[in-house]
Amino acid sequence: MPTDLERLDEADACHDDDPTRSADLLRTIDPAQLPPHRWPGLAYLLNHVLGEKLNRWDEALHLQQRLISAAQPEPALVLWRQVGTAALLAGDTPRADEYTAALAHASGAPAARCADLLQLNAATFRVPGLHTGPAADVALAALAPLAQPGWQADSPLDASVAACANNLANALLEQPVAALRQGPARAALTAAAEQAQRFWQRAGTWVQCERALYLCAMVSNVLGEAAAARAHALAALALIDANTGNRAADPAEDVDRAFIELERWHACAQAGLAGEAAEARRNADALAARFDDDGLTAWFAQRVQALAALSPAQ
Repeated sequence: MPTDLERLDEADACHDDDPTRSADLLRTIDPAQLPPHRWPGLAYLLNHVLGEKLNRWDEALHLQQRLISAAQPEPALVLWRQVGTAALLAGDTPRADEYTAALAHASGAPAARCADLLQLNAATFRVPGLHTGPAADVALAALAPLAQPGWQADSPLDASVAACANNLANALLEQPVAALRQGPARAALTAAAEQAQRFWQRAGTWVQCERALYLCAMVSNVLGEAAAARAHALAALALIDANTGNRAADPAEDVDRAFIELERWHACAQAGLAGEAAEARRNADALAARFDDDGLTAWFAQRVQALAALSPAQ
């Protein structure tokens, strides 16, 4: 009989290919039997699989409530964020208000800012199921409060905002390139990446800041902004150099370098910097050749194809 932890691992592994199977597994998991460091992953899957993919937000909320109960007396902020989002998307206003207040109490942030965060998190689950126009409208509405005065000073919610903005940008990147290069969609994608970088700079580790720059490079390449993409890629590589120095190569950072060099390759090729483009591609290919994971190798090949398919004419 598989353990709860094994069922969680299986649910995580199959959630994209077989969300129904993943949901069946998630329903059987007793959160109290999991180590606490796995609770955030479970909370995300409950919303992602049962809510976003299967549109069973009432059930997602019920299972989130079971998780919150298991996590007492001091649930992590991410757990309040996910249960509050489930309540919001289930249309349960009283419970959404209750969990917003609980998040405010746990974080020390104003309730209004907590409500903004829940709307932003909700957008990350709504956008993947929408066409480009409505997706852009939802994203822009969720991002708009971040320009208000209340978000200009450091907040205990900054890391959560950064993670949500990052997820929102990645969700938008799944839209057709031609559509993303137009009007509101272009503005939404740009804003999501910029806010992810802004808030990771306030609350993140150097690795999170580096990956935010990588995201900005990806977004700039998709939008046909070669100079900006190159600048973001070079800044990300410089950040890795500054924090790794002469230490032995870190496999995780080699993976990051490989994908960042791919973005630099495309940006330089589009900007007419043939020599630098060739150097970046050599670097990327050499790093990718050392991957010890078939999934990473396939992901690298997919990104090469995606970048090769981009052109200013799209």
